[in-house]
Amino acid sequence: MAATEPEYGNCQACKTPLQYLGLEQFRIGGTSGAAKLFFGELAELGEGMLPLYLFLCPYCRRVELRAPEKSH
Repeated sequence: MAATEPEYGNCQACKTPLQYLGLEQFRIGGTSGAAKLFFGELAELGEGMLPLYLFLCPYCRRVELRAPEKSH
């Protein structure tokens, strides 16, 4: 396991060892619905990116997300 990868652990549902799928960026904030239609790209000014570790249970196919530790 590389130093930058989180602890894998086990699935919370079935206790099978998890597979690490990587660090993914999820889009948060911004505007949706009719405001997005009228304002277009300006509606995305409030958006941010949230990094989350992505894990998969190969047995029950459950997906788990975990936040990385904050760097000080």
